[in-house]
Amino acid sequence: MILNSDITLSHPLWERADNELCNNNELGVFNRLVDVYVIACAIGIKEDKTITEIENPVDKSIGRNTHRENSDLRDVLEFMLQNALINSSTLSLDLDERLKLAFDPDYSINKLSAHNFLTGFANYGIERIFDAIESKSPLVALSELYNYFESLSESRYDEILKNITLEELAKL
Repeated sequence: MILNSDITLSHPLWERADNELCNNNELGVFNRLVDVYVIACAIGIKEDKTITEIENPVDKSIGRNTHRENSDLRDVLEFMLQNALINSSTLSLDLDERLKLAFDPDYSINKLSAHNFLTGFANYGIERIFDAIESKSPLVALSELYNYFESLSESRYDEILKNITLEELAKL
């Protein structure tokens, strides 16, 4: 299964993201809507949560040339798709089926499309992004996003350091 079609975005927050997050006259935090989409997908995949039922849908899309012609972007989205296909609890498939979907570009299931699957995670992520942004000031909004992204990392750095002694390091 590969992501080879336009990405349809029907959640109303995608319109807001394009108008506010990608517009230099507003917050202008991101250059392109596809950049917001990638971040939103990452949030949804990390939390393993999707939103597929949309009230008051909008008609927004990211053209296939945007993500297919840019190899870095294509690789990131394909990696995210593979990761989600293998690990997500939102799919009720056995591991063999998941692996075929993730790594065989010619294999597909009628009830599952790559862009709809990823967009479910992105819909969840875009809601979390807008939950984190309260300010209309670009600098403050950027700081709010940074703090939100930092909270997602769940770093255990301090906990790990507490458990390592100089004696243990000397043994290494």
